[in-house]
Amino acid sequence: MTKIDMKYGFPLFTKENTTVYLGNHKKLIISDMWSFWDYIIKKNSRNKPFLNSLLEQAKNFYISAENSPIKSKPLLYYYSFLNLSKIILSLENGYNSSDIFMHGIKEINNGKFSLSEIKIQEKKTTIKNVSYELMEIFGDTLPNNSFNVKVKDILIHCVGIHRAYSEIYNNQKEVFLRLEKPTLYKDGRNMIFKAEINSCSPQDYTDLISIGYPIIIENDKYYLEVSIQTDRNDKTRKDYYALSQKIKRYGIWYFVGNNGYTLYISKHQNYRYNIESIIYNTMFYLGSITRYHPHLFDKIFDDKEQWLMSEFLETQPKQYLYLATANILGQNVLKAYASF
Repeated sequence: MTKIDMKYGFPLFTKENTTVYLGNHKKLIISDMWSFWDYIIKKNSRNKPFLNSLLEQAKNFYISAENSPIKSKPLLYYYSFLNLSKIILSLENGYNSSDIFMHGIKEINNGKFSLSEIKIQEKKTTIKNVSYELMEIFGDTLPNNSFNVKVKDILIHCVGIHRAYSEIYNNQKEVFLRLEKPTLYKDGRNMIFKAEINSCSPQDYTDLISIGYPIIIENDKYYLEVSIQTDRNDKTRKDYYALSQKIKRYGIWYFVGNNGYTLYISKHQNYRYNIESIIYNTMFYLGSITRYHPHLFDKIFDDKEQWLMSEFLETQPKQYLYLATANILGQNVLKAYASF
């Protein structure tokens, strides 16, 4: 087997076709995300006035949210995400200012955070339900109809706050196992992704196998190994995409930090939504409480859950901004000279 480069945003963001062409398909290090999005619009869009207006709103809402009190942050962040997501949908699906965009998501307040739900409304043709179509772009497998899910349940796979989540809901064991030394190989026509599973126990191995992960054991260590057979020895973008899709079907989660991307697999077989979808939909729920039930913001959370929500609001907005950008570009995106 021969080690080969991981490019085209592999394994997290590989796209079959390039929506936005930038450079050599390797990682991008960006110091000013909003100026970068301005460049994307100028370089790749035929609908610049519409998208520039969305970008201006997304930027202003985001900056306002960063400098606002904790109870004011959710609604501002959500409107920032909403406008950025309209840009993403427009670039990806060819929408423009004549299309009608709707939130496509409703908050169902059941008086307590652990019982509250969101309703994702089905995809439509005459209007664009942003939440559903965004989840499609991020790679979630969705039913053809509307569906409800508890906010507490979708947060199970919010990797950036998972330890706080597990601590608060002490009957919830940590579900993630970190992948170490992810490596890509070719062996003739075969293309193989392999990564060591950190601190994997025999019980973890059993749990992962029961979900369907392809796990191998070598020298008493556990590895995730996913492979495909390609049409030729030289590996094309199509091959990178095919293998990345196979890995994502098994389930892979991630966050971006100062040292790049950290990858995880999960032992929990339900609510396996992508991290970008989790952050976006949770922020909608919190924003709805801020907008429609501000007097309930304290009451709807118990003391422990307020800590969880504070962690979410302090850490996840930047994750959404960078991960959503990486998704639309099909490239790894890192921030220069800044701490996550």
